[in-house]
Amino acid sequence: MLKFLTLLALIWFAWWRVRRFLWHRRLRREGREIPVEKGPRPITLLAGMLLAVYGGYMLWHLFSLSGSGA
Repeated sequence: MLKFLTLLALIWFAWWRVRRFLWHRRLRREGREIPVEKGPRPITLLAGMLLAVYGGYMLWHLFSLSGSGA
């Protein structure tokens, strides 16, 4: 299940980046100014989200095993 959610997140991220790239290209073609992105980079947000999800999964797995007496 977690692999499926990760795949969906990666597909969504790639689609979002392609869409933004095409939007920036259209703005450049029209001669309009491209707005400066502020804040953390998108790949940093994706990496942080994946780390949080996998870290949470590992902690959940660790505590569920230690609570079962295995």
